Amino acid sequence: MKMTYRFIVVEDVELQRQHITGLLQSRLDLEFQAAFENAQEAYQYLASGQNPMPDLLFLDVEMPEANGFSLLESLRRLEPSFRVIFVTAFPEYAIKGYEYNAPAYLLKPVEPDKLFRAVDKAIRELNTPAAPAPAASAVSAPASRPFIMIKVKQMLIKLWLDDIIYCEGANVNVRIVTSAGEYLTRERLKHIEQQLPADRFLRIHDSFIVNLEDVKGFAANFTTIELMRTEVKGKALSLPVGPKYRQVLKEKLQG
Repeated sequence: MKMTYRFIVVEDVELQRQHITGLLQSRLDLEFQAAFENAQEAYQYLASGQNPMPDLLFLDVEMPEANGFSLLESLRRLEPSFRVIFVTAFPEYAIKGYEYNAPAYLLKPVEPDKLFRAVDKAIRELNTPAAPAPAASAVSAPASRPFIMIKVKQMLIKLWLDDIIYCEGANVNVRIVTSAGEYLTRERLKHIEQQLPADRFLRIHDSFIVNLEDVKGFAANFTTIELMRTEVKGKALSLPVGPKYRQVLKEKLQG
C-alpha cells in the first residue's frame, strides 16, 4: 500500500479550483501534482510522456471547449488505473458519471466530509487487487441492475428501479416511496417520469407514477388501484387514477 497518492484537479473556476485543492492538501496521504483550468492543458501535460499519471483525478464536467468526459476517455486510453471523482454543479450528468465507475459524483459547493469520504473510497479501490479476467468459456455476467439518480438536498442518491413502488408529486417536491424507505426531492414529477422506463412505470394521475409490477388490484371502473409492498395492517395502499389516464392503465393491466 502506498503512503501518499498523487492528485490532479481540473476545474475552470479559479476559486473552486483553489478550494478543492486546499481541502485535499490538508490530508497527509495526498500529494498535490497539478491543477488545470481546462481539459486541453490537463491532457497536454499528461500525454507528453514527461509527467506521471495521477492516482486521483478531480474533474469538473462543464468546461470551455472540451468537457470532463472527453478528457477522461482520452486519459484512460493512456492509463486506465487512476480513479476519477467528479466535482460539478450539474446533477443531470450523474448517471453518465457513474457509467465511468467513478467512486463519487460530488455537487458544488463541495463539503469537506463528503470530499474526504470520496477520497477514502477511491483509495480503497486503488488498493483492491483487480479481479482476474474470466475464462473464455465463462458464463456472461448478468446485465447491470438499472437505477436512476435523484438529488436529495446536496446529495445524489442512487435508487434501484425495482425498489421504487410509486412517486407522488406534492407542491414543489416529489416523494419517492421505495422498499428501502422514502425520499423527498425537489425535482419535478415530469423529470422523474422521463427517467423511468415506460414499460415498467406509468403515470396514473397528475400526482402519481406507479411501478406496474406493484399493482395488486384495481377497481372495476379503474378509478383506483391497490399496490403491493405498501400494506399496513394487512391493507394495501389505494391510489386514485385520473380520468385521462384510465384507458392507458386498462390497456397496460389487461393487455
